[in-house]
Amino acid sequence: MSCTRRAAAVLALLLAPLALHAQAKLSCKVQPATLAEAQNCWRPLLVFSPSSHNPQLIAQEHILDRDADDMMDRFVLLVPVVPHAKSTPTPLDSPWSVMPQRQMDQIRARFHIPANRFQIILLDEMGKPILRSNAPVSTRRLKAVIRTLPRRKVEKLRRGAN
Repeated sequence: MSCTRRAAAVLALLLAPLALHAQAKLSCKVQPATLAEAQNCWRPLLVFSPSSHNPQLIAQEHILDRDADDMMDRFVLLVPVVPHAKSTPTPLDSPWSVMPQRQMDQIRARFHIPANRFQIILLDEMGKPILRSNAPVSTRRLKAVIRTLPRRKVEKLRRGAN
């Protein structure tokens, strides 16, 4: 094996963990602490829930986990917005970010969602709402909405995209 091939193999091994998190760019945070940090990197799926153990929140996590590879490929980031951040369960495989409680409160105020209501809002990369639902959303529906975005058409051209 030539020195160049060996160096390329080592580089690929070093960068593999970054690819597993499916960030849009290396400058993107794997778990952003604010929506501003997610901008131009992720498509946040805001899941407003009256509690961390709400069955609809848990159902949405399971839906995303079942199709985690596709959600990573589409840069969907689960962002639970709950009254108490510290007790928030997280998905096993799907990208997620439990933001600080103050940030959750600001998100809830920005979108005018009462604390006792379950609501899902999918944001595009620029932070604009592109889907709203009062119930858990299937990955089929998420993919259909994301497929219409201009940036997704470019993303599909990258090697290994599905």
